Parts: sequence; structure tokens; C-alpha cells
Amino acid sequence: MAELNNSKLPVHIAELKFALDNVPAYVYIKNELGHYVYANKLTLGLFACSEQELQHKSDVDFFPISNVKKLAKIDKRVLSGERTREEVELTFPDGHQYIFWEVKTPIICDTEPNKVIGILGIATDITERKHLEEQLLYAASTDPLTELLNRRYFYIRLSLALQMSKRDQNYGAVIFIDLNKFKKLNDQYGHNTGDAYLVEIANRMKKVVREKDCLARIGGDEFVVLLEGLGRDEQTAKHNAHRVADKLQTAIEVKFILQDISYKGSASVGVTMFLGTQKTAEEIVAQADQHMYLIKHALKY
Repeated sequence: MAELNNSKLPVHIAELKFALDNVPAYVYIKNELGHYVYANKLTLGLFACSEQELQHKSDVDFFPISNVKKLAKIDKRVLSGERTREEVELTFPDGHQYIFWEVKTPIICDTEPNKVIGILGIATDITERKHLEEQLLYAASTDPLTELLNRRYFYIRLSLALQMSKRDQNYGAVIFIDLNKFKKLNDQYGHNTGDAYLVEIANRMKKVVREKDCLARIGGDEFVVLLEGLGRDEQTAKHNAHRVADKLQTAIEVKFILQDISYKGSASVGVTMFLGTQKTAEEIVAQADQHMYLIKHALKY
């Protein structure tokens, strides 16, 4: 405080500056040209520069061009009089990425109420919170053994897919996969081997389906695949769905080898098609399960 009082700033300005330097947020001011004219201590530390060095610098001096373009679009809105609230991800020269919740407010000219002369920005670092949210979402949506989606999130994805199918009039499909005689493998070689087999099967199936397809484990040895965007022709869509089901079965039937264990597994697979929202997600999965059961029963697994 003594240092501020020794400066040439008026006392009330010095006190305001002191207060802003102790705010746990990044506070800055830009002029109408996008040049920084003020930054509090936290912001200067982030930019790794002094007050003097900050003068006449702009975003291009601190961020990659992709970030600069994104920030310029937001600033343009503020300079037109809009107050913005944005989640912004920025990359700094040292390579570190931060996520900020940023509020920008237009600064209005005292003598011309319709003229914006600058931007007041206040940003809060939410990087840690966002990463924690991502971790919690991953834990809530993922089967911990196979790292596939779990039952709950599969039904959420399928419900959304039904809405998209209705909107686009595009067929989709659900493939229900049940591993044959998995209990026998568990009983003979133990649960560790059974777990290793499930992980191996999950990885094989990941390689068969498209990146946009949804693959989930919904039971001990039960998996489901959601195929979207199979087209508007029912026969073509059905053909493509069954082609994927055949590929999944072929991948599962490849011999599983773990140390001195050699095991050739198989699976029973049921396919059901959908278009729109005539049936619920639960009804579609139940139908695919029933198709799978009929095949399993016929083959006496």
C-alpha cells in the first residue's frame, strides 16, 4: 500500500488498483483497437510481463493465431455494445492450456453514451474444475473394466439417437452380443482370466465399429452396439447392420491366448432396426436381446 501511495496516482485510483491486484481473478482493460491498457497483478503474472511491457500489446503477442481469431470475434461483439459470458480455452507460449470463464463488458464514453471506447474483462481460471468434471463424467459413464460405456449412458445415447433418427428419417440399429459359455471360462481359469478375456473382446470390437458408433458393456458378458446414420433405405440399412454383426462375431471367434491358456470363444448376436421414436430405448434393446436369445437357443449354447 505504501508503494502505491508513493506513486503519482490519485489516492482513490491507487486504492482501486491495490484492490484489483488482490482480486482472485484476471482483470484487464483493452482499448477499442484491442490493445491492453491495464491488467491487474494476476493477469500480468499470467502474461509474464510488467505494466510497462504490457502497454500497446494485444492478444497476438500472447496467444496462437487460432486463439486470437476466437478472442477477436468475442471482442467485436463487446465493442458493438454486448456484454459477453464465454468459456474460453487458451494456449500460452509455454504450451500450457487453460480454460477460463470470461465476462467482458463494454466501457462507454462519458460524453458519448452510445460510443464504446474499450473492454473490461474479468476471467476466472476453471481449468481444474473442468478436468474434475471430465473425470467425474468419465467415471459415471464408463465400465471400469473394459472402459466401454456403461448401461446407463448407453440408454442415454440410444434415446438421443432415436430423436436424431426421427428428425433425419435415418435408420439405426442395436446389436446385442452375448458371449457363449463365458461362465465356463471363468470357472475353469478363474476371474482374472475372465476379466482379461472381456478386455480383449472389448478391444477387438472397438476395432470393428466406426468411431462414431457406440459400444457398451451392459452386463457381465453382454455387450451392445448402437449404429446410427445407416441411411433411409431399410434393406440397405439392415444389410449394413448385419454386416457389422458378422464382423463382430468373427473378431470374437479369434483364439484368445493368455500365457499358457488358449481359448476359442464365440458369441450369439441379435440385431434390431429402428426408425424414429415408435419404440423406446428399453424396448429396442429388449427386442435385440430377444433376437439374440432365439439364436443362442437354436444353437444350444
